[in-house]
Amino acid sequence: MVSHIVIPIIIIAIVIAALVLTGEYANPIVAIPSMAIVGFISYRIGYVIYKTRKRNLYTYVGKIGKAIEDIPLNGEGYVVIEGEMWKAIAEEPIVEGDRVIITGMEGLKLRVKKLTSDGKN
Repeated sequence: MVSHIVIPIIIIAIVIAALVLTGEYANPIVAIPSMAIVGFISYRIGYVIYKTRKRNLYTYVGKIGKAIEDIPLNGEGYVVIEGEMWKAIAEEPIVEGDRVIITGMEGLKLRVKKLTSDGKN
């Protein structure tokens, strides 16, 4: 939780130290763009770290996706959920193109079953 704040601060401190040691810190033409670039990069790195830590994979349970290959009963295949390709374990035989609903997770594999035409599983 704290690392998304600490890492950018450390990076900024390193850049300031580098500018002081090289003697270029007195020149605002060098210092201002350097700090702006480092600040932006640090922000983006911190943002990515923060977002990836908050992601709870179990929020996928109940979401609907599409099978991109045939998956036999209790076999493994691939499905697309919200634009991401996931390996899935089928609770019933699934044909390529079928809409599927996520019923659970096993590690980084999704457990899926076919979504019926009326939208219920």
